[in-house]
Formats: sequence, structure tokens, C-alpha cells
Amino acid sequence: MTDRSGAGPEAEGDMACGPKADLDLFGDDRAGIELDHFLDHLDDIDRDQRHFERYGSDGDDPDPMEQGGLDAPLVFELGNIRSLLANWAFVQSAMSLDDPDRLMLDYTRQMMGFLLFNPSPEAIEIIGLGGGSLAKYCYRHLPETAITAVEIDPEIIAVGEQFFMPPEDDRFEIICDDGAEFVRRDTGNCDVLLVDGFDKDGQPAQLCSLEFYRDCRSRLNPGGVLVVNLCDHLWKQAAILSRIRACFGTVIDLSAKIGMNRVLFAFKDERPGLDHRELQKLVRDLDHVHPISFSSLANEILNRIKSLDPSPVTAAGHDFDASHSLSMAQLWSVD
Repeated sequence: MTDRSGAGPEAEGDMACGPKADLDLFGDDRAGIELDHFLDHLDDIDRDQRHFERYGSDGDDPDPMEQGGLDAPLVFELGNIRSLLANWAFVQSAMSLDDPDRLMLDYTRQMMGFLLFNPSPEAIEIIGLGGGSLAKYCYRHLPETAITAVEIDPEIIAVGEQFFMPPEDDRFEIICDDGAEFVRRDTGNCDVLLVDGFDKDGQPAQLCSLEFYRDCRSRLNPGGVLVVNLCDHLWKQAAILSRIRACFGTVIDLSAKIGMNRVLFAFKDERPGLDHRELQKLVRDLDHVHPISFSSLANEILNRIKSLDPSPVTAAGHDFDASHSLSMAQLWSVD
């Protein structure tokens, strides 16, 4: 789920969803323009819906949105983009009909930053399937990885064909279950756990409790990474971040450039070690095989780490086009 940034002053206090595309990570101007147009159109619908809820219809005809209802899942299509909406104020997924496996939304590309810490995970689990953006991307671009997606809503699973979900096989499975119960009860383990579970009211309480994050840490293999997408007001995000920090030794948070999305990386090990030169090579390898700029992601993560470090770190520079003597071990001393 992602939060929309285009709402004007009249929407102050309302939760709005659907961020602008980050072209630095996406590298496709046309797709970015299409996504902006799509989200602007949802802004118009949301504005009309808020007006109707406050003042009712000005005419004699019934409001079409009232007739259709606002219960998820809502499959909405405009031009080349098909979207899954939790309601008019939350975009759960956005898909390009020309390239269904492409990650359209900024926060989903940020979440793939786990590959900078584990480029070849054996097992990934995803809490919250939605339109399957993360599941499809991982299935296509990580062919040696087993992927399990857990979704509580059978109606979300039922619309999977409309989002070109891959068929289940020996390395891809969809489980209909409460994500918190699954993490607590299931006896398996994973290397990467992606949490992107929302309903029409936002992030369910069971997916942001202290107990849930403790269960997530127990479920991860040594060296495991928990990645959490938050989409809520800052004071709620701060409370969740505090719970995650209580369960994990090292946490990095990335805020969306526009909107309320915030992606957290939490590590089971206290300080994942990675030499800076090795990171440079890894970034080049990832950029070669992925349609995401991992150079941009790595810089974003390193900048965030350095901004949290209470003691200044000196280096000739941090851009991956320059040479470095700085090691990741130094940068991980932030927590």
C-alpha cells in the first residue's frame, strides 16, 4: 500500500494514497508520467467522494460511487495502469499492462533494497499479497528463490489473475491466512520477510504489534532481513519504529520522497558486515540484471545510515561513481 501525495489543502487530515513515481529509481519518463496521471485521476475521485460523504449529492441521481460501494478489492484501470484499491484513499498495487512485473510504486522498489544485504536469498516470505507486485518481481528476477505470499483476504487472492499472478509451483505458494498468525504458528523459516499488509482501514493492529515483530525475528534465519512498509501518520510510524527497534539490533528507515510511505530494514544480526568495495561490486552486478537502480538505492541507504550516526564519518565521498575506503562496518555503528 502506498500513500497518495496529490491531495490539496481541502484534504488535510484525510489519509490519501498513491505517490508520485521516483524517476531516479525507475528510469522511465513515460511510465512516470502515466503513473502521475493515474494518481491525479484518483485524487479527483477521492475529492468527489469526500465531498459526497460530507454534503451528499447535489442532484437527484444516486451517486455512482455510493451504488458501487467502497469495499475492497476494487480493481481500477486507467490507460496502461491497472490498480488494486483498498478504497479510493488507498492504492494497494499499481501495474503496467505492458510490463506486469515492473515495480511501479516507489516504496516497492525501496523494499527490494534487501538484495544489497542478501543478493541470493533461498526463501522469501511476503505478508500481504495485494496485487502481487513484490511477489511477481521476485518470482521473475530471483529464479533460485522460493517465495511464499500470505494474504488474509480470499477476495484479494481471487483477483490475482487480473494482475497476471504466476501460477503456484514448487517455488511459489500463496497461503490464505492471517499474516501474524502464520508467522507465529508456522514452523518454517526464511531469509527475507517482507511485510506489506493493509486493509481498507490501514495497517491491521496485529501486523504492527511488539509480539508480531518478535515472531518475525524468531522466524528469520541467521543474517535475515525484515522489510516493513509503513503508510500512516508520522506519530503512528514512530510508535511502530520503536517496537521494531526493541526487537532488532539494527534498523534503517527510508522515507518516501513524497507522501507518507516509510520503508524499514531490520536485521536479525546486530551488524551485518559488508565491505564497501564488495558493496560496489554487488551494486554493479545487481544493476546489470535488475530494472531498478541499485546504485540509487545503495546511496539512499548509506546516506540514511550516515545521517543517523552520532559521530561524524569522514570519507572522500559516498557516490558509487567515486572510490571509497569506508567500510560498511563503520557505517553500521549507528544503532
